[in-house]
Amino acid sequence: MDEGLEWDGAPGAAVLRLPDGAVSAGLVMLHGASDGRARQPLFDGLAAALAPLGIAALGYERRAVAGGDTPLRVQAADAVGAVRALQARLGRPVGVSGFSQGAWAAALAAADDAVGFLVVLGCSGVTPAEQMRFHTDELLRRRGFSDRERGRNRELRLRLEDHLRQPVLDRSVRDALDADLRAAAREPWFPVSYLPSAVPPGSSGWDDMDFDPVPSFGAVRVPVLAIWGEDEECVPREVSRDRWQESGADVTLVDLPGCGHWPVVGSSHPDYAGQEEDALAPSFTASVATWLGRWLSTAG
Repeated sequence: MDEGLEWDGAPGAAVLRLPDGAVSAGLVMLHGASDGRARQPLFDGLAAALAPLGIAALGYERRAVAGGDTPLRVQAADAVGAVRALQARLGRPVGVSGFSQGAWAAALAAADDAVGFLVVLGCSGVTPAEQMRFHTDELLRRRGFSDRERGRNRELRLRLEDHLRQPVLDRSVRDALDADLRAAAREPWFPVSYLPSAVPPGSSGWDDMDFDPVPSFGAVRVPVLAIWGEDEECVPREVSRDRWQESGADVTLVDLPGCGHWPVVGSSHPDYAGQEEDALAPSFTASVATWLGRWLSTAG
């Protein structure tokens, strides 16, 4: 059964998915970068998998911020507000889950005493800037582009990062970057590089570009389930696993066979576009349900 939920400071409309029977716990679900909807396939699939455990699942529209991504600390604060609202509604412990960009925000939120557990999917253990260098290089590699083309992508991305950190550059430096981006935009590799075709306006920036997630991992004092696709194309999986394992958190690490960043078998293919239609991998939903079932048995 679905119903709405409202609270002071809510970032947008919310959808609370309630199990048919008694409620044992709640889960607040945070978004990936490209989908800020309250209702989306990942949230629906998670809610369906957890309903037999009596877990209610809350999704809400991500807060909109003019001019770019919603800052991670804003997303985390919104998540804590949602956790407290869901606790008040259910009278049960509540945890947080986050996918991709939302995993960074979920880890920040999990330092709050209100959060009972944390589930992260596709969580990067490096900064957003480093993650995008990895992701775009991997996209080019999987499409068969040459080392030279991949090197050009990396070089332009590093120069763009410098510009975003310090937009008031020597005019000649800015103009050279602008000319090189415009020239690269005509190359066959450019459409999958996530680079702009010209230098953004001087007022543009990327607030979280150098956000280091590792301190937030170490600040988590609740049980953590951290999941990646074995064939991750979006975040550096091995580095990210190591940084969670070294964080001191009580973390369980899971790799999903055959999955890329999206938890569907085959999603690592460069042309994958089935996020709206494909059922989530049973290995994903079973991993979350099994882990949360164990957590419930010990949570008192």
